[in-house]
Amino acid sequence: MAGTTLSTTSGISDQIQRYFDKKLLTQTLKTIVLDQFAYKAPLPGKAGHKTIRFFRYPESATTDVQTMTEGTLVTLGNSKQLSLTTVDVALAQYGQTVTISDLLSAVELFNTMEQATVQNGQDAALKVDSELRDVLGESTAIQLRYAGAATNYATVGGTDDAMTALDILDAATNLRVNNARPTGGYFTAIMAPEIARDLMNDDDWLEASKYGNPDQLFKGEVGRYMGVRVVASTNPFRQSTQHTYSAAASIYSTFVVGDQSYGGVNLATMSAYSPKMIIAQGPDKTDPLAQFTTVGFKFYYGSAIINANHAVNIYSVTNYS
Repeated sequence: MAGTTLSTTSGISDQIQRYFDKKLLTQTLKTIVLDQFAYKAPLPGKAGHKTIRFFRYPESATTDVQTMTEGTLVTLGNSKQLSLTTVDVALAQYGQTVTISDLLSAVELFNTMEQATVQNGQDAALKVDSELRDVLGESTAIQLRYAGAATNYATVGGTDDAMTALDILDAATNLRVNNARPTGGYFTAIMAPEIARDLMNDDDWLEASKYGNPDQLFKGEVGRYMGVRVVASTNPFRQSTQHTYSAAASIYSTFVVGDQSYGGVNLATMSAYSPKMIIAQGPDKTDPLAQFTTVGFKFYYGSAIINANHAVNIYSVTNYS
């Protein structure tokens, strides 16, 4: 005798519906860190220009200190002359919108408007991080080094070209030789998690880690070594062609930076760090029946290398698989 079952009886299965949990799962987000270590400055509104200029007194290569003779005046012609160097940062406008239909808003299970606002904020932060990443990775002016056994960019690619603690120490030494200033007592190495894995598997790192690390203070920080704090980012600069970003490429850039080595500028009234969400709804000539609502943002931003001698780009591959 056949009984009434869910799997075999015609029509019965229609009453069993999928249950939708109204609690959203946690969204996967990139770890982005570059804005933490960038020199930030605002361009005031109504300043009459879309480029900002920074000034710096250059490092003295020599002195004009003279031996003096008693009673003999120092002449004006022997006075040291001061000069300034400049860095110009041009700003560009960026923006994004999410368009939501009236029908979706009427029948939605989740708050689409709220999620659109959250997503826009996340995308703005990712765009800023990518701009800073690219200005470092595309730079031909900052110091270049090669991990492991590699001696130039063309030789990066073997298993011996993974990141080591010595590479981090050498990059930090490079910065110290160039009189770069640390931030909060430390230089910062910004690298992909795969590269951090290679570093933390290195014998010198393992030996140093036995003595422990101070509390991590920055987002993405995985440890500290010889005056360098190591920070992981899942938005790294990768390339097949040097200085040209490619998301799937096998050669990674690790940036070891000092204070005021790179920076970002935004228009004070159109901030990239806290973009204002703009919600447009209601009928107009392009949407006479008010069928759509748009949620968007815009900001005005520029990034630049501030001091090329105070940043190092280490090229490496990874042995992570």
